[in-house]
Amino acid sequence: MDKLLKDLNAAGVHSINSDSGIILEIFQDELLSPNKVDYLINSLLTLDGSSIEKVKLECPQGILDKLVVTRGKMKVIGERIIFKKQFEECENKKVPSYEVWPLLNQSSIAFLSEVMNYTYEQTEKFLKSMKTELPEQADKMFTVYTVHSEPAGAVFPHLEPGWDREGRMFWIGIHPDFKGKGYGKNLHLIGLHRLQHDFKAEKYLGATRADNAAMRKVMEANGCIQESNSVFSLEYSFSG
Repeated sequence: MDKLLKDLNAAGVHSINSDSGIILEIFQDELLSPNKVDYLINSLLTLDGSSIEKVKLECPQGILDKLVVTRGKMKVIGERIIFKKQFEECENKKVPSYEVWPLLNQSSIAFLSEVMNYTYEQTEKFLKSMKTELPEQADKMFTVYTVHSEPAGAVFPHLEPGWDREGRMFWIGIHPDFKGKGYGKNLHLIGLHRLQHDFKAEKYLGATRADNAAMRKVMEANGCIQESNSVFSLEYSFSG
């Protein structure tokens, strides 16, 4: 499988490994060899004795139309809008108060479970999978926005492995008690600030569901530019 992922990367397909699956990303408008990519993805989907549960793919419609075999095997599960931002050297906006919390202590997990509306066990599993995926960054990612010294939301900034200083946010969310008050922009701004100044990112890539108007508004408010093409999310499950 490692060789397949290296071959996909060489062909322009970025891969992200997690405990249960693999995410493939194709964000550029053109592929040098769509037939080769189609063959490689099909080889991944037909691996014997694979330990992974799912393969997910995100790519523009124009690319998907060229991946005939892949399109036939994978199920479209959604559409996402891509936003990008290039960090400027002099960019240093006033940032709301925040704290960086330990990743896996009880209070961190308990707070995030309320934000995500997950059980404690589900939240702990989520954080452990994040640590598996980003072992060198996970312990400094848990960023908590505070309002009057109260935790109001969480964001997890990181550098995307395999991309040249590209920053992303693994997850972002406001606590239910603070929703509807316009705090989403501040939380996202904190994530951008940490990406630039703590993680030394040179650019940011964010994605949100096409129907998530609130998050799109947040990214636009923080100077992110929407890409002209949306991407489709597809999924293949080895369990059928």
